[in-house]
Amino acid sequence: MISVLFCSRLKDNPASNLPAFLDSAVAHIAPHERENIEFLIKFDDDDDQRPSERFLARYPFTIRTFTYGRAEGRHSLHHAQEYMFAQRDPRSRFCLMTADDFVFTRSGFVSEILEVKDEFCIMCYRRPPIESYAGVYEQEEVVRRWVVSFGEWSPVISSRLIEVCQNFGWQSNVDSWLMGLQVVLYDLYKIILWKTHDPFYARHGGHGLGDTPTYNNMELTGMSGPHNKYWFELLRRQARNIYLNMEHGTDLHRLTWGTGPRRLWRKVRAQPMRRLPIRVIRKLAHTVGGIFA
Repeated sequence: MISVLFCSRLKDNPASNLPAFLDSAVAHIAPHERENIEFLIKFDDDDDQRPSERFLARYPFTIRTFTYGRAEGRHSLHHAQEYMFAQRDPRSRFCLMTADDFVFTRSGFVSEILEVKDEFCIMCYRRPPIESYAGVYEQEEVVRRWVVSFGEWSPVISSRLIEVCQNFGWQSNVDSWLMGLQVVLYDLYKIILWKTHDPFYARHGGHGLGDTPTYNNMELTGMSGPHNKYWFELLRRQARNIYLNMEHGTDLHRLTWGTGPRRLWRKVRAQPMRRLPIRVIRKLAHTVGGIFA
């Protein structure tokens, strides 16, 4: 199942076009796919132009709404996204993070996404030069490049990745957070989670709205930030959590006396036996290096 998460504000927002977005979903989601997708929408309680439940009920797929305070507006998106993520259908394997100024443009995307078996993945229609940012991603000039290298992106993320990371990056631009996370994963562990797909959406507005004043000094946009560089350290911690879960599995269970030997045997068999001596040497070197670091 796919959960589509986004915030919508119609009042004083000329870029918003929620009916067009939902109508495009009707046009491009086949009847047999409709039970495999849900839409979770957060509205502001002061938005007296938001659609009624009766209006939303006419669409042939599940739409769930959440209405409460506006807070900092656009800069509070990550708080709403994290809340909606916790409210999604527990069967949901993927989240599509979007906005009400997008429209769907191609059929078949629901089935294509659900065919992906990876427990951890980030999906986009464009493959940025991830490898080129390794080792230099914190430099201001480089940040300004990688933060927009993905284009007008409405990310598809595996739900497990968000569960392991526990949030959407401490700032409203989930696309910027995901790009930074991927760059750090490659820099530290040479892991690429990025997958490409044929475009199935387009954006019709909302450009250049990210640099309004905010208390959040970890906000990251195409023009500035993050001003609090601790953001990068937190990102590295998330990357390590992903790496450890990929190495040891994501099943939740208590350790037993036989867990250690079984885990060791799985790691030994994970690669050809001829590589075992060099793997042991590398492990010893890493352990000794950590002691004297």
